Amino acid sequence: MENQLQQPIREHHFYVSIAKSLFHHPQHGIVAVRDPMRLTDAKRRGLDSIVLYGLTVAGLPIRWLTFSTVGQRKSLREVLQTGWRNAEGLRGPPDILRVNRYVAQADPSLAEDLAEVGVRLEVADAKDKTVAASLRSAQDISGWLSKRNAPVDPSLAASVDALCRDAHEDHDWRAGRGPRGLSNRKLEDNIERWLELPMRRPAGGLLEKVEWEAGPWLSSWEASLPPDRDRYFKHDGVTGRMWLHSGEEPSEDVDDDDDITTYDEYDNLPEIAKNLVACWPNPPKEIAATAGLTLRHLQWFISERSNLDRSARYALERMLGIEYDERVGCYTPAGPYVLVARKAQALEAIYQEISGGGDACPCEIVPAQGQADPSWRYVLFNAFGRPPTLVMAPRGEAITERLPDLLMNYEGIRPVAPALYRDVVSTCARACLKPAANTREMQAFAERHEREWTDCAWLPD
Repeated sequence: MENQLQQPIREHHFYVSIAKSLFHHPQHGIVAVRDPMRLTDAKRRGLDSIVLYGLTVAGLPIRWLTFSTVGQRKSLREVLQTGWRNAEGLRGPPDILRVNRYVAQADPSLAEDLAEVGVRLEVADAKDKTVAASLRSAQDISGWLSKRNAPVDPSLAASVDALCRDAHEDHDWRAGRGPRGLSNRKLEDNIERWLELPMRRPAGGLLEKVEWEAGPWLSSWEASLPPDRDRYFKHDGVTGRMWLHSGEEPSEDVDDDDDITTYDEYDNLPEIAKNLVACWPNPPKEIAATAGLTLRHLQWFISERSNLDRSARYALERMLGIEYDERVGCYTPAGPYVLVARKAQALEAIYQEISGGGDACPCEIVPAQGQADPSWRYVLFNAFGRPPTLVMAPRGEAITERLPDLLMNYEGIRPVAPALYRDVVSTCARACLKPAANTREMQAFAERHEREWTDCAWLPD
């Protein structure tokens, strides 16, 4: 009795979802997907969805997964009973089974039936992200399950059955004793303490196959996915599975003269746009609207999760002042711009592009007489052969103090005529009003002071 009182409260997280990393293909069997796709896009490619069920020990990377077809879903009670009976890493039924509200609503009598076998069902509230985190981790890890069991045929039912055996063997291997190579010693100790707990045998009463109600919540993860893209199949020798990779299939054509593999050229427009958006005076939502995009499509594009059609790409290029340089075969920020120093990495990258790797003498400009702007410091990019770009750096911010390190060949503070300084301040103010005004106002500024910036006459020694 005393030993039982000292036992910790055991808690499992239970979750159900359409697998976002695993599908079935009539020819390739189970296919792993590195970048998730919408179910309609998967169906268009001949891929069938699979239901993922999982139990995770709260706070530990010990989980047991199983799967079913969408047409023949497993009873939640069947899943629980099987996991608690066969997955040794779970150590049998817990004291608390935590689920999200959708699972609880899908099987309303589950809580009462669990209570009869000594398990309390708790529904995670909106602020409790633990069950969601366990599900997210299970979704990610499921795509990397090694293929240990070859199905008798590539049919949906046989492939899913083999996948279940693969998942169970993966659980046994990960829950086994021995060094795990984790960098967190405390976590290692917690795992060992859990596995030292006595095994509980599940009581009867949950074997009844009660139907549960499916719904859109099973695939809620697809709501935030970008539009589908080009994909290609490729076998992975490590996991033994067929993968569906994103992008165009790499060319393996070989030039007989030099025996060098040729590849498609890299599209750096998303990277350039991402850095400019990070430094643009206006928020991304306004930038997207000006280019005729939604904020989500802009974010998908600059994070290289989705492409844009030709007209949308051109509209974004024009608004952000990006041009294609045929000499080097890539995009470049042509400007001229008014930028705001927010993110050090983005600002440094844009400066490197504009200056051609540092071929400039950036400096902070101040009025030769009179007071400087109390809120902003103004830094000039006077790259050789290009119109000037101005950077507004907020006074007192850490990134402003880092500018000498971020901008190669930084020349410090240079005084300019008060009239020119006033024009810099007013130009920046007008350029910040709306996204489309940026390059237009700076181009007009460059034309007004063409002699000064080409001859560097406005930067006296």
